[in-house]
Amino acid sequence: MRGALLLALGLLALALVSQWRDVRESFHLLTVGGVIASGVATVLAVGTTVLSWRALLAGLGARLPLRAAVRIFFVGQIGKYIPGSVWPVLAQMELSRDYGVSRPKAASASLVVLALAVPSGGLAAAVTLPFVSAEALASYWWALAAVPVFAVVLAPPVLSRLLALAFRLLRRAPLDEPLTLRPIAAGAGWLLVSFCWYGLATWLLVRDLDPHVGGARLLLLSAGAYALAWTAGFLVLVVPAGAGVREAVLVLALAPAIAGGPATLVALVARLLATVADLVWAAVGVALRGRGDARQRGDGGDGGGPGLPAAVDQAADPLRGTAARG
Repeated sequence: MRGALLLALGLLALALVSQWRDVRESFHLLTVGGVIASGVATVLAVGTTVLSWRALLAGLGARLPLRAAVRIFFVGQIGKYIPGSVWPVLAQMELSRDYGVSRPKAASASLVVLALAVPSGGLAAAVTLPFVSAEALASYWWALAAVPVFAVVLAPPVLSRLLALAFRLLRRAPLDEPLTLRPIAAGAGWLLVSFCWYGLATWLLVRDLDPHVGGARLLLLSAGAYALAWTAGFLVLVVPAGAGVREAVLVLALAPAIAGGPATLVALVARLLATVADLVWAAVGVALRGRGDARQRGDGGDGGGPGLPAAVDQAADPLRGTAARG
């Protein structure tokens, strides 16, 4: 697993270099203050997602300290830079074992967070864009049409049956504590907060580019545009991480405020800042190694061993050494 972590970190670094090349020629159109403020908002947006995962895990009977949840979730998230969307879930499953959380519970929380993101993003877009970007809604209505479908799937009785079926097919023991409405609502609530931070981050970039609209309308447009773009990108499964789709939707949704060229710059910088935020939180997760957290068990699950967490810590040692020398 040490090799997988280093591979993911290498691919993340390559993504940063590639994304910087895409924006460096027109980066001067943005102010330093605007980019820094947008970066901070993006880091907060990414960071909020762990609270959704932690709330769902608690609803399954596995309560983790915040620092443990941050380490598991964000070190595992590095896996999304390896081709194949299953890697973050697998990494979070294995890392969770070191804290006494069973694989089924960790996997369920990770998968439900992903599923909750669609209705959360769709709701954020639905309550903002009708007032400011009808063209985007007309073009990407199908992204919002998926929201009620996901809402039905995430209803506790339906979700419990689906998870039970999945574990039966995988020949795994079923969950001993099904998810109820409260943790699902809490998880969705934290994701909505995350989309609000993303909207603020987008607004901080758009306002630097002499937009045609301002005030509350520009803020609503930025929040709705990002939420719609993220939802559409997630639903196009054939494209890794929504690459290209998310940017195209964001450019169209921002049309009432800025032209296509500046909107493309915003889309590319927004993705670059999201990648930087992933790196920041991964570094935080690596820094939260040990200090007794590994002995705080989240439930009475299948326990764990030193396998993957130990490998992660070993892989992280050179990173920590480099940071100390810097």
